[in-house]
Amino acid sequence: MSIHEDENLLLQSIYGEYQGLLRRIAKTLNVPDMELDDVVQETFIAYFENYSLSWTDTRKKGMLIKILKRKSIDCLRKNGHYEKVSLDEGDAVNEVAMLTRYVVTDPLEVILGEEALLKITGEISNMREEWKEMAILYFLEQLTIPEICEILEIPGTVCRSRIYRTRVCLKKILGPNFHI
Repeated sequence: MSIHEDENLLLQSIYGEYQGLLRRIAKTLNVPDMELDDVVQETFIAYFENYSLSWTDTRKKGMLIKILKRKSIDCLRKNGHYEKVSLDEGDAVNEVAMLTRYVVTDPLEVILGEEALLKITGEISNMREEWKEMAILYFLEQLTIPEICEILEIPGTVCRSRIYRTRVCLKKILGPNFHI
């Protein structure tokens, strides 16, 4: 036998000994079934290219597992394991905004926040039409003044004046506990 054939046999024996274990570990790391073989193959390739074939079994096994973990993480990142939120879709933006409102430590804050929101939206619906528009666009949707000017087709000075009047009106209605 030649040196090349001996090395080939050694590679095959290492592969045969550890491939089952690496597949099980990859599965526990949530690597998709369709990607399991690829991740395990990449693990062996990285090991064979960079590490000694004559290491002790414990050292080989440890390094193979370490490489497998990195390859699994790479696979999950590449395949978008984590859910993505598109900022192009209005619904997705609204869902994210809603979720961020409810990230609090105290459930009482959520209840009080909902009550305040209901009270504010109720009062806004009773306001003059131009103030109602301004309250919705500026305070609830949090659009910028230039965006509001473009939507309502009004100059910036008129927009700022309406925002000021709307703020004063809301403060009178809602009282000192509400900060606008």
